[in-house]
Amino acid sequence: MTAPVLELEAKLDVSAIPPGIVSELRCYLKVRATQELLPAKRSLVTNLCLVFDGSGSMAGEKCEAAIAAAERIVDTLDERHRISLVVFASSSRVLVDNAQATAAGRDVLKAKIAKLRDFVGGNTSLGSGIRSGADIVQRFVADAKVLVLLSDGAADDPKDALAHAVRATELGIQLFAVGIGNDYEADQLMKLVTPSNGAVFGQSDLDKLATTFGDLIARIETFIATNAQLVVTLGDGVRAGPLYKTRPRQAFVGDLTAAALRQVEIRVGNVERAQTTAFLLSLVVQPNAVEVARATLTFDVPALGLRDQTQQIALSVGTSHYAREADAEISGVYRRAQIARVVDELADAQRRDAKEESIEHVELLIRLAEEQGDERMRASYQQLRDSIEHGRTIAQDKINEVVIASTEQIAATAEKSGAVKQLYDVVLVAPGDSPILLLRALRELTGKPLRELNDLIARTPVALREALPLKDAKMLVEQIDAVGTGAGLKVRAR
Repeated sequence: MTAPVLELEAKLDVSAIPPGIVSELRCYLKVRATQELLPAKRSLVTNLCLVFDGSGSMAGEKCEAAIAAAERIVDTLDERHRISLVVFASSSRVLVDNAQATAAGRDVLKAKIAKLRDFVGGNTSLGSGIRSGADIVQRFVADAKVLVLLSDGAADDPKDALAHAVRATELGIQLFAVGIGNDYEADQLMKLVTPSNGAVFGQSDLDKLATTFGDLIARIETFIATNAQLVVTLGDGVRAGPLYKTRPRQAFVGDLTAAALRQVEIRVGNVERAQTTAFLLSLVVQPNAVEVARATLTFDVPALGLRDQTQQIALSVGTSHYAREADAEISGVYRRAQIARVVDELADAQRRDAKEESIEHVELLIRLAEEQGDERMRASYQQLRDSIEHGRTIAQDKINEVVIASTEQIAATAEKSGAVKQLYDVVLVAPGDSPILLLRALRELTGKPLRELNDLIARTPVALREALPLKDAKMLVEQIDAVGTGAGLKVRAR
């Protein structure tokens, strides 16, 4: 029997939960692609749109590098695909509209791309560029739809850019982004591409920009499935928490706690040959829940003429009075995924010039790097902490470097050898019968504002502090217990 093109794997980190207690579980979802297809009935067609920054800061070398990158794509892209080019500044303009890079037409396309020089100047209306790119891609029917954003700065209106990126995702378009120079904001680009399961690539060396684009476009020829989507249907008494992408690159997708969703939709998009894409979803489960969730994967295989292929896995837990050790793989994945979330929070705190908050995030990153046995990143985070403590401005290119590094898979060699330092979370399981005393105690012990603490308590079970040594975690629990709040607390291994 022939192996399926995509295979869904789903599991929970524990097989049983304590009776009568609200529990936090983690659901790990993997989508694995096969190495090869059966003899294809036809070749997959991709509609590709390049959305290039034409703001005033792109003048000169950056513009020339962008033109060279686009010309390389014209020279290498198979003519069965379609290509478009949109330039955005104060508004957007279409330079190439759903063209084919045929041998006879390539020079014409390059002449149109060269006109990019004529439109450089103005602001950075990234949202306008994404909207125009999505509209163009929709006009031609293709198996896969891809936007590649190129920018050297921050969007004039980040909310507008995000809204158009989400719209593009809903239209089935996968977004990638390339940041060039030192002034783009990697964390903002991450927010644009993550909903569609895209990725961000940083390139400060303009001479290598064409190679970066060439490598990215080469991936189009490895697409083996398209329009892939995961839907996680939650069981009765189950609510969603934070969602992370963990492979092939890490990203914090978002905290779904307040959304009260019955279904969590996760865009997988275009899947490459032999690729594994994975997500980690935290779940809060009420006592006596049986079926926790049902994961459903749908996808198309255009080369084989297959549409709406479906796989489904049901996830359930039992109850036990004895503590069950968490799945080692999921625990390790969760620990590493935390880095992407904390780095995102750090970048936001730096943008707001929130010194104390930034220091708190960096200290957590230092502990997480120590836990992974990553000395290089630990040293990098320590340098950041020292700079922030001494009031020095952190350059944008340094923040970008940290953001891009957080998306990369971290080798778990230290973990496998047993050298990883075990860290623990302090979890508030129940708020107790003295909420005012609890608030006062938490404010004094954590330094967090009352409004934030109120939100935390409302989401129980919730981690009050994360990645602490066992001694410090136990001490925090004892300090809260000593106030007499009656709160339910536990120490959880990460």
